[in-house]
Amino acid sequence: MKIYWFIGVFLLTVGQSRAQTYSLQSLKDMLLQNNGQLIAQKYQIAASDALIVQEKLWSNPTLSISEVNLWKNGTAETLPYIFGKYGQQQQVAAALEQLIETAGKRKKRINLKSLEKKDALLDYEELLRELQFELDEAYWNYMAVSQKESLVDSIVNLYQNLENQYKRQSELNNIPKSDYLRIQAALINFEKDRVELYADKNNWLTKIKILTQNETIENLQLEKGEVQLNLSQKIPLDIEHQLLDQNIGYQKQINERDKAKQQLLIEKADRTPNITFQLSYDRGGNIMRDFVGAGISMDIPIWNRNKGNIKAAENMAKHAESQQHALISQLKGQLMDLQYQVALYEVTLLKSKNIASEERKTMIVNYQKHLQKKQITLLEFIDFIEAYQETETGIVDMTLAYQMAHAQLQYLTGQKF
Repeated sequence: MKIYWFIGVFLLTVGQSRAQTYSLQSLKDMLLQNNGQLIAQKYQIAASDALIVQEKLWSNPTLSISEVNLWKNGTAETLPYIFGKYGQQQQVAAALEQLIETAGKRKKRINLKSLEKKDALLDYEELLRELQFELDEAYWNYMAVSQKESLVDSIVNLYQNLENQYKRQSELNNIPKSDYLRIQAALINFEKDRVELYADKNNWLTKIKILTQNETIENLQLEKGEVQLNLSQKIPLDIEHQLLDQNIGYQKQINERDKAKQQLLIEKADRTPNITFQLSYDRGGNIMRDFVGAGISMDIPIWNRNKGNIKAAENMAKHAESQQHALISQLKGQLMDLQYQVALYEVTLLKSKNIASEERKTMIVNYQKHLQKKQITLLEFIDFIEAYQETETGIVDMTLAYQMAHAQLQYLTGQKF
């Protein structure tokens, strides 16, 4: 009885897992939760935080012990014991040094590390957007290939029926054998197309599995996404303003400019020498038996005032500024191009929508009847089927290009619309 119960639970679980479907949004949720690249990038952010904490710390003080005599000679003076009966002729010196950085060098380095952390955050955001775009691309390509596969399946079924009919008629010598061979050749070509489409569809499905880190997704579990032919109307009017605010490449370039300026501030601060504060103790090595003194040391900036590094940092800052201006022109050009593509594809697809796919399928049935009644030749029928496939495939490809142009527009501006 227990065996039957376990079998029932197992079958129910399998049935539920097979019945589960995935929309594009649910796939994106899985990508965000499971993708290994995103998880690894989060460690980079944590590492940047740790480097900021490290940069806030002062340099460690230096302790040195010297002038320790291992024996005594005849000129040794008698000194008080250090402890017990030890130390009457023991000389020793100790010094403690602490580096004091001037001109706000430490604070400037902390600011630079903060900008480097921002780099890590922007890298994470960029990776997330790229992976989401790749998932969009894989999903819509999968849907497009599935549509093409369904189209070719229907044509293969049509030619298989015709092949059986023409084979019988050819064996009865009612039609030329060349007609049967033409049907057979056309069937083989479409079957080859079907195999290629099947492989292509599996490749896109594999990419979806890799991006979502979910190996259990099956072909029939992906929900079909609907492409609305009004995407151009959803584009915000202030999209050019959003472009500069949200584009991840532009934000990274601004951060590069800020890092270059911060590095220039650090190099200028390095012109000012640091100060080392000293506290020393000397036992038996001076005119005083137990001498405690203080002092400072610093470099004298006569020969090296860091001019070379300052000049290099100035040039890097100017380079980052010019790169920023060049990127603005490039992004605006890409924005205009994608907007034009979306509008152009939309107009063309709306025109093709006027001739419904069902009407084209009805024409196939009519052509098949005309072929049977010998009102058209076999070559005319084959040409029509090829033209029909080319038209339907062209519409699928154009719809895919339309959807991907819209997805690229969203990726470019960092917005969902």
